[in-house]
Amino acid sequence: MVPLIISSVVDGVLIGLAYGLVAAGLGLIWGVMDIVNFAHGEHMLIAMYVTLLASAELSVSPLILLPVNAALMFLVGYGTYVVIIKRTMGGPILGQVLCTFGLLLVIRYGIIYLVGPSTRTVDNFAFAGSTTTYGISVSYPAVLTAAVSLLTIGLLYAILQRSSIGKAIRATAQDKQAAQVMGINTDRIYAISWGIGLAATGIAGTMIATYFPIQPNATPGIWTIASFAAVALGGLGSILGAVVGGIVIGLVQNLGASLLDPSYQQLYVYIVLIGALLYQREGILDWVSGQ
Repeated sequence: MVPLIISSVVDGVLIGLAYGLVAAGLGLIWGVMDIVNFAHGEHMLIAMYVTLLASAELSVSPLILLPVNAALMFLVGYGTYVVIIKRTMGGPILGQVLCTFGLLLVIRYGIIYLVGPSTRTVDNFAFAGSTTTYGISVSYPAVLTAAVSLLTIGLLYAILQRSSIGKAIRATAQDKQAAQVMGINTDRIYAISWGIGLAATGIAGTMIATYFPIQPNATPGIWTIASFAAVALGGLGSILGAVVGGIVIGLVQNLGASLLDPSYQQLYVYIVLIGALLYQREGILDWVSGQ
């Protein structure tokens, strides 16, 4: 029983860091613009299929695809704001919700039309496999994904805290009118925020594809709900909070699967999400610090 619990904790932390990266991208867009991107998981799915097809057809390593998918998804995010989301700004919230939900359907069923609905996996990753020590099994791709997620989260945090673009993003998130008075082009900042948010998601999708089954009808929903829960737990606009929230979700999923019933993994996430929305709206870090 002890090795099982330890293994579940390790797996929970590893997958939790990936959840944290996806949640950081979602939380950035949500925090800056007050728009929830319901197509967040589908955007990640794009990077996953690029990784799958490039790996299978061209024998390109997913590690090489990291900057490619980051750049691709940045352009997708930037373009999505300019062409679609910008037109909904200032309108009713329902219109924005329906817009991103429409994006969800277009991306998901567009992918199904192009490549089919079957479950696919990346089979030729050079770092595939696992190791077992004292009854505790650890997947190499999961460790690598967690490491890449942690590095990307650190880079994202540095960009938001230290760069001029990051400061403009934070200023726009705090007060759009004041930012405009200071000469900040808030439309451009919104587009860049979408780009950065989806670039982070693209990096996550690239690595997740190396060990997580790719199924267009199921995979996006799993990751979108987990990232929503992580943002709700960690607090809107907090990169560190998204990471902590992601780890909590990973632990709940894996410990619940090991100690209770693995068929209810997603139910455990929904319970945490509902609890966070009802009782801990300011984020887990504020709760811990007593604010």
